[in-house]
Amino acid sequence: MKKLVLLYNFSEERTAKIRRSALPLKIGVRVIERADYHQPVGVLVGDKDFQPVEGTFNDIPFADEMLLMYGFSRRDIDNLIRALNKNGVGRIPLKAVVTPTNIWWDSMELHSAIVSDHEEMARRNRK
Repeated sequence: MKKLVLLYNFSEERTAKIRRSALPLKIGVRVIERADYHQPVGVLVGDKDFQPVEGTFNDIPFADEMLLMYGFSRRDIDNLIRALNKNGVGRIPLKAVVTPTNIWWDSMELHSAIVSDHEEMARRNRK
């Protein structure tokens, strides 16, 4: 399985830094456009078992930066985070790994779940 990072709402400068971080690790980078937010994650990562969704959507897309990792081991995640820090990307609060469950979700559903998880972790850390 090819390692791939999906990027949402990153500036050109931060995208370039992420690409520089990913290249030596042999990680592909794909910028996801807002028009594709309603596609299943499986479509976005190129999984042949998924078909694109047709139609138009009226949801207001999220504006947060979000990073999604596909085909990553725990070690791959650690290596990417180190490379991102080394290349000056800084903190990316909303990040996740593609799982057998969330690969079926669209980016809007995934964003909501990550935001919920992030808020829950922040609440636990304040206690």
